Amino acid sequence: MKRVIALRHVPWEDLGAFERHIVRRGAEVEYVDLFAGSMPSAVGEPSTLFVMGGPMGVYEGDRYPFLRREVEFIRSCLESGVPIVGVCLGSQLLAAALGAGVYPNSRGKEIGWGEITTTPEAASDPIFSRFAPTETVLHWHGDIFDLPPGAIPLASSAVTPCQAFRWGSSAWGILFHVEADDGLLSRWLSEPQMVAEASAQDPNLPEEIAREAPRHVPRLEALQAAVVDALLGPAEGG
Repeated sequence: MKRVIALRHVPWEDLGAFERHIVRRGAEVEYVDLFAGSMPSAVGEPSTLFVMGGPMGVYEGDRYPFLRREVEFIRSCLESGVPIVGVCLGSQLLAAALGAGVYPNSRGKEIGWGEITTTPEAASDPIFSRFAPTETVLHWHGDIFDLPPGAIPLASSAVTPCQAFRWGSSAWGILFHVEADDGLLSRWLSEPQMVAEASAQDPNLPEEIAREAPRHVPRLEALQAAVVDALLGPAEGG
């Protein structure tokens, strides 16, 4: 059976809709809860690694010591050729493991539904070739990263030069939340820390995110399938 390891930094930032797509492909999901003190001791033989989001910054290793160990684990997976997708904080950790800088965006936090634009290189990418030139996705981040050495840029937004990249043939960093679905949004918009962060941007932003979700969540379904197909192959019959 295919095996997926998902590194989780807080209880409410899990695989989201990815998990449904993964299970449809007959894979087994194993969560590693870093916030609870868990940490993979070795690469082992996972079929793929998902590194999910969280409110901390890559540079907060003194406050969250597991981050340094996590970067080393990600680096060992890269060296072993393990397929990887990093989402939001996960993409920042992947960038850091590849030697890129990660830091707060001088233009401020990017939270809510907003457009990304794919790069010319995206046309030949296993995931981003299935994206339209412009897509509306869910953003929820304050930190950004430089493009890692040797990586291929895949998407940008108006305030974030690098929204996604691929390194090698099977490691992707995706800053926006392609994994979002109705269930994930419901959890996030009930989580005080996330609501407070969005409200600090605009008191009406949590309500706006919920109101606009029906327009955008259905399209994310196809983009989620593109991610999982690239790592695990298409679902049977689809």
